[in-house]
Amino acid sequence: MPIYELKGKTPRISPEAFVHPDAVVIGDVAIGARCFIGPGAVLRGDFGPIGLAQGVSFQDNAVIHVSPGSEVAIERDVIIGHSALLHDVRIAPRVVIGMGAVLLFNVVCEEDAFVAAGAVVPRGMKVPAAMIAGGNPAKILRKASDEQIRYAAEGVRLYQELARLYRETMQRIC
Repeated sequence: MPIYELKGKTPRISPEAFVHPDAVVIGDVAIGARCFIGPGAVLRGDFGPIGLAQGVSFQDNAVIHVSPGSEVAIERDVIIGHSALLHDVRIAPRVVIGMGAVLLFNVVCEEDAFVAAGAVVPRGMKVPAAMIAGGNPAKILRKASDEQIRYAAEGVRLYQELARLYRETMQRIC
């Protein structure tokens, strides 16, 4: 898998995480236990640090980048959907970022927030706890239901188990 040191910074990856061999991890990146990093994912910690706490699902073709002097902090049990793009964000526990969503500079998502698939979240927006943001530009749409929050928690557990299964059983066959 392409893991690159840059400017003396080497990615730190928990042995309990799974990073797909076709993902790219560069520089000042920390990936916690039970994280799942999908194929085609890119985590570029070249200008600043990226931290993924335990249990983050960072799915296929998702991208994280950091501006000079900034950072990305993603707390535990977060789902980042396929092809999402995050730049200089702070994501609290149990957040779901939908497929193809774009989170621009200095976006903050509080606990149990949801960003809809395809949403473009403008610079500096805060998505309050347990609220759903969507659209282009994103706006707060409504409060997340208890059922949506439970469904997201189940998704997190599934991806944490998938990380284990990939680590233990995935084999390239050609």
